[in-house]
Amino acid sequence: MSSQSSVELRHYDKQTLRLVDVISGISPNAMRRVFGGWIFFAAVVAVIVIVAPDLSTQFVGLTLFVLVAFTLVMFGQSRISEGWPAIISDDNVIGVVRDPVKREYICVDKSLIVDAIPTLIKPNKKAVEIQLRSEHLTVEDNEVLKQAVWPREGKLVGLAHFKRREDACESVMWCTNKSVSAKS
Repeated sequence: MSSQSSVELRHYDKQTLRLVDVISGISPNAMRRVFGGWIFFAAVVAVIVIVAPDLSTQFVGLTLFVLVAFTLVMFGQSRISEGWPAIISDDNVIGVVRDPVKREYICVDKSLIVDAIPTLIKPNKKAVEIQLRSEHLTVEDNEVLKQAVWPREGKLVGLAHFKRREDACESVMWCTNKSVSAKS
């Protein structure tokens, strides 16, 4: 093991987050479909409100304002191009989101990963538990792991959004094994 920490807190910017492999989370394509669906819904509601008889101008104006404002807020989130990744693979690390708004991830070196198993976070959130080689973790590594959304000793837990937990676990292990075999 190198002197460099095997577990670290990383901040991504929009550009670099686009380059990582999303294992679990909401992909940019899904975000575009949701936003496109919202635009269609807002347009239909706007047309219905505009052509409906006997509605006050104030009600029509307020409805159109709310639709436009909400659309601008959705667009202002600027997640259409990057999505909301929960678990990522980036070169030699697997990352689990800590703060999605800040694009902050707790990343572990793939060589530390022993297994990934399906789990539940109380009460009913489907998740992936990434089990780590505890004997290789330093005190500093454990301190970073304690900063996770769902801290576990020697484990990293991430949500399995829109993907079967078993499939997300297989993806984590595939990315891990691919990285390990590439180093050999």
